[in-house]
Amino acid sequence: MKKGVKFTALTLAATLMFSYPLCSGITAQAATTPLKTVESSNVPTKYTGLSLSILGDSISTFNDYIPVDYNIYYPGNSGIPMVEGTWWYQVLNATGMRLCSNASSANTNVTGNSVAADGSAPGCSFRRIMDLKGADGTSPDVIIIYMGVNDFARDIPLGSFQSPSIQTEGMQTTFSSAYELMLLKIKSLYPNASVYCCTLFARDPGLRAPGTNNPVNRNGNTIKDFNKQIRAIATAYGASVIDVYNCGITYENLSVFTSDGVHPNLPGAQLFANCVTAALMNS
Repeated sequence: MKKGVKFTALTLAATLMFSYPLCSGITAQAATTPLKTVESSNVPTKYTGLSLSILGDSISTFNDYIPVDYNIYYPGNSGIPMVEGTWWYQVLNATGMRLCSNASSANTNVTGNSVAADGSAPGCSFRRIMDLKGADGTSPDVIIIYMGVNDFARDIPLGSFQSPSIQTEGMQTTFSSAYELMLLKIKSLYPNASVYCCTLFARDPGLRAPGTNNPVNRNGNTIKDFNKQIRAIATAYGASVIDVYNCGITYENLSVFTSDGVHPNLPGAQLFANCVTAALMNS
């Protein structure tokens, strides 16, 4: 049995408010950090005026738009020199939403220590999920999650989600248990938010399944295996799924739509954004 405290969906919200004092300190720190904001475009849609928060890894970062101690990737040498080119900024403009918070930190997994409090804490941690709130403490209307590609690339055991179950705080060592814990916390802390879980687009780790041309990690898992778990967990917890895997970025064209085989360049970010926007508008 892992060390830690067990939580259920019914008790988690109260626990976050009354039994985890570190979270309030984290929120206060984030609130005093000046971040650039993004206002919605003038194009009216059903999302106009709603607030959007992002939970992601390096693919969703941009300097000055994430908490000060988070890890930054964009702009760098990414092929996206301006924030307007990022996938999430394009989504904001296309839908008319405004940015509530971008809780994306480069080089992070979904798995890891769920009670970690630094800027490299995993997606399942209290820190990352509390940081989905705005600087003024408001909760987002919409949350989009794009995480898991680092778990795949680092050969994190996939696990196997069957049905919702009690999760234990502490070290999360399988992707499925960590993703479930992450989503359980998000749904409990932000019960009124519309939550969207994105499948992962192609990443080539350089290995192939025996006798095939299918890219796999060292555990023999494919991106599709990870996406299957994302779909199953999202569905079980009442979150919507956005099929970014089929946005148009494939193993064959990674050199065209990414700067390094992993991070979207401007054309790749546009494919990503178009996919997300279409899914939102059709939901």
